Amino acid sequence: MLLYTVQFLCSVVATFTRLVRALRKAMATVLCSPPVSMPAASTASSPLSMRRTTKVHPIVSITVGHASKEQQLFAPAVDAFAPCNGSGGVVEQIESTKKAARRRPSMLVIPVVPEASETPAGWGVVVAEKEAEVEVEGEGFCLASRRGARHANEDAYCAITHKVRADSQLAFYGVYDGHGGRAAVDLVSERLGKNVVAAVLATTEPQEAAAVASSSVDATAATIRATYLATDSEFLGQGLRGGSCAATALVKDGDLYVANLGDCRAVMSRDGTATALTSDQTAARGDERARIKSSGGYVSCGTNGVWRVQDCLAVSRAFGDASLKRWVISEPEITRHTLTAGCEFLVLASDGLWNKVSNQEAVDAVSRSNNSGRDNSAGCCKELVDMARSRGSRDDITVMVVDLKRFT
Repeated sequence: MLLYTVQFLCSVVATFTRLVRALRKAMATVLCSPPVSMPAASTASSPLSMRRTTKVHPIVSITVGHASKEQQLFAPAVDAFAPCNGSGGVVEQIESTKKAARRRPSMLVIPVVPEASETPAGWGVVVAEKEAEVEVEGEGFCLASRRGARHANEDAYCAITHKVRADSQLAFYGVYDGHGGRAAVDLVSERLGKNVVAAVLATTEPQEAAAVASSSVDATAATIRATYLATDSEFLGQGLRGGSCAATALVKDGDLYVANLGDCRAVMSRDGTATALTSDQTAARGDERARIKSSGGYVSCGTNGVWRVQDCLAVSRAFGDASLKRWVISEPEITRHTLTAGCEFLVLASDGLWNKVSNQEAVDAVSRSNNSGRDNSAGCCKELVDMARSRGSRDDITVMVVDLKRFT
C-alpha cells in the first residue's frame, strides 16, 4: 500500500513540473512575438525587427572659468528583450554598466586667467604687490626688499631729504612692516615722513632754537611723538583693518632721532661696532607685559614660544590694530644721538632680517661691502636679504642702509 502511495505522489509532482515548464514556454513565446507597428502618415507601414534600445540620460554640465565645457555621463537602460535577442541577459548588461561607470572621465582643461598687475597707491611704497624683489639706490641711502611666503609684500619704506639752510640738512628715513593687509603700511609710508618733516620745519626758527637748547624737553622728539599719534588716529578714523610696525630716523642739525613701533629695528655702526638704537616692542618684553596687564589685557605664550597680546599679536606697539588699541599703543620710543666722526652708517630693517641675522653680523656685512669698492651700493642690502633667506626666513625682508658720514 505504501508503495502505491509513493508512486502516486511522484506522478503528481512530475505532472506539476511539466505544467510549470509549459507555462514558462508560453510566456516566453508571448514576450518574443513581434510588436504590431502603427502606420505613419508619411511612410508605409512595415513590420519592425526586434532590436536593442538604449536610453541616454545627460546628467552633468560643467562650466569652468570663461570657457564653458559640457560633459555628458551616460546611463544605459536595461534591455527588456535581452533573453529573446540572444544576448547575455540582464546580468551581463548590469556588468557592462558598472565597467562604463569605472572608466576615467575625459580631462577638463581649466583655463589660467592672467593676474592683473596692480601697484598700490601711496607715496614711498617701494614694493608693489606683485613684485618679488626690488633694489633702490637713493641720495645717501640704498635699499633691498624681497617678498616672503605671502602673496603680497607688506613691507614699505620712505626717504626724504630736505635742505633747511646752506649749512644744515634735514633728512628722514623709514622702514615699515605691515600685518593684516597693506592698508596700514600704505598710509603710514605715505603720510608719516611728510608729517614729521612738515612739523619739524614749522618749529625750526632761530629764536626757538635757543629756547629748546635750555629746555629739558626736546621739542623735536615731542614733535615726532605727536606726529606718530596723529598718523595713527588718521588711520583709525578710516575704519580700516590691519596694522604696521615702523623704525624711522630723522637727521637734524647733526643729531639723529630714532623712533620705533613694534619689531622693526635700527642699528648703527660706530667704528665697526654694532649699536642697537631701538628695542623691539613685543609681548616678550617684561615691561610691555606689565603695561598690558595693568591696562586689563593679558599676554600668553604659545607652544612655539611666541608671546602674544590677547592670544593674537606678537608686537605690543603698532599703528592701527583698532580691536587691540587699548593694549597695542602707537606711542613710539624715541632716542636722540649726536653724530660724531665714528658714526658710519645706520641699518633700518624689518623683523624678517633680525629674526635670522644678528646686529653685529649686519654691520660686518655692510662694512665688508663698503670696503670692497663695489659699484652697486645696494649690494650690501641684497647680501643681508640673501643671508636671512638662506637661514630660513620666510617673512618679507626689507633692509635700508643710510650713510651717516655725510652728516658729520
